[in-house]
Amino acid sequence: MTVRFPRDPARRQAAFRRLWPDMLAGLMVILALLPACTALQGIVRSVVLWAVVALLFNSRRMLLAFMLPVVVLLPAALYYISISGVPPGYPLWLILFYCSFPVVVGYVRPVLPYLGLWALMWVMLTGFYLSRPRGAIVGWRVRTRMVCMAVLLGCIIVPTVQLWRHLPPTRGGTENPMVPIHSRFDRAWPWSMATGYIAARRETRRVTDMARRISHEPIRFDPPPPTTPQVIVLVIGESARRDHHHIYGYGPATTPEMERVPGLVRFDDMITPFDYTVGAVPVILSGYDRLRPGAMPGHDLVSVFNAAGFDTWWISNHPRLGPYDSVIGAYSEQARHIVYTTVHDGLMGSPVLDERMLPVVDHAVTDAHGRVFIVLHLFGSHENAADRFPRGFASLGTAYDNSIAYTDHMLAHVLATLVAHGGEAALFYVSDHGVRISECTGGIPAHGDVRAAYEIPFYLWTSATLQMAHPQAAQAARDNVHVPLTLAALPPSVLDAAGLHYGAADEALSVLSAHPAHMARIVHGDSTTNQTVDYDHSHDDGRCHIAQD
Repeated sequence: MTVRFPRDPARRQAAFRRLWPDMLAGLMVILALLPACTALQGIVRSVVLWAVVALLFNSRRMLLAFMLPVVVLLPAALYYISISGVPPGYPLWLILFYCSFPVVVGYVRPVLPYLGLWALMWVMLTGFYLSRPRGAIVGWRVRTRMVCMAVLLGCIIVPTVQLWRHLPPTRGGTENPMVPIHSRFDRAWPWSMATGYIAARRETRRVTDMARRISHEPIRFDPPPPTTPQVIVLVIGESARRDHHHIYGYGPATTPEMERVPGLVRFDDMITPFDYTVGAVPVILSGYDRLRPGAMPGHDLVSVFNAAGFDTWWISNHPRLGPYDSVIGAYSEQARHIVYTTVHDGLMGSPVLDERMLPVVDHAVTDAHGRVFIVLHLFGSHENAADRFPRGFASLGTAYDNSIAYTDHMLAHVLATLVAHGGEAALFYVSDHGVRISECTGGIPAHGDVRAAYEIPFYLWTSATLQMAHPQAAQAARDNVHVPLTLAALPPSVLDAAGLHYGAADEALSVLSAHPAHMARIVHGDSTTNQTVDYDHSHDDGRCHIAQD
């Protein structure tokens, strides 16, 4: 229907005065919904929830009052979307929770004057609108409105409850179950701020609890730690499965540089108990398998090296905070030097190429004047593998293989820096887990619990000086290359290489011991039916999941 204004100026002016408040209200509704337009599901869920608010109060004035802060924050929301691609929510709350007030002000200082003018304009317009009665939104009876509200809420609540009930149990303990819940609303501005707040609050509590559980009891070394200058480097790879490494017999030349390293010891039967990072990395750092009955977090490597007087570094290209990173961040906080090379210090951005870490590693090694322990956490071959290497490495046919070759180059650079520095040094490299590649993925690498995803590369390099100081340990490592191993061997092996011995360490698992202990190699699948599987007596079922024989 076309709205026609009267020809008489006085009547036309009166009609405009009647209509413009409704035009203002319509404009506010559009602006309130605008950030949700990044996805259809965001628009639908945002409209449904606003409809519930409208039916609940059935007042135009109340609806506009609720929409005012949303409209005032519109420029900030659009700016955030331009950076991250999604409306503000969970990641933004993590920034606010973990950043100091001056840092937060630094984010918004450039736009504060414009935000102030925008807020003042809309407060004045809305204040004028709210100053007079505006009537009800719909003329329905209360019972009719309640029925409509129940139907709308059911469309939101029922699928959310079903999602909660079907969260994989292996993800519900260490990971944050509110993150997949929030993901249903992460485009539904402004409701993404509410669900994001709940998820972020749970995340901060989770990290605090994890940091509290990390053992801080005094460590008594027997014998006392050596005082000889040393540089021990632990490189944690990402998503690299062993059968795509040429050094282990794979066809394409994915590991050309490390294959040329004299004396490199490669262990050919290492497995990880988890097919995802947040489960595997705590095992690498402390031997803590959270799904093993009776397991408790003990001393982690960084804390032990701190107690032994080492200068400790944590250098990572992973985000510092997030659903799969915050628990690992609890370990990183133990280090004396913490460097995250991701965009925005890993708070909101995506990881850059791993080479961004190399200047930091070079500085940590070349400036070492005593004993130094460095953890280098690569982004490696993580999804999307095509984003994990520069163009110069796009020569092997598949993005995944190219990412393996790029990690090989990274390791060679770190090793060359250690050789140039001289003295006693050791480099450990192990991947946290592998991925599915051709198993039920159509050739696109993705996380998944197939057998090959638990089979990971494990290298050890020691300098000639360290080998001369500990010839028996060096020989033992060469003798143990075919021994079945799990990630639980990493902490005692790293400590053994540094000559650190204390009562709580399970030194029998070290690959530097003459006869390393054998243990059942239990891995954890992603469903209730394969949560505990003996890897050495397992197979892949027809749906590409590891299963017990």
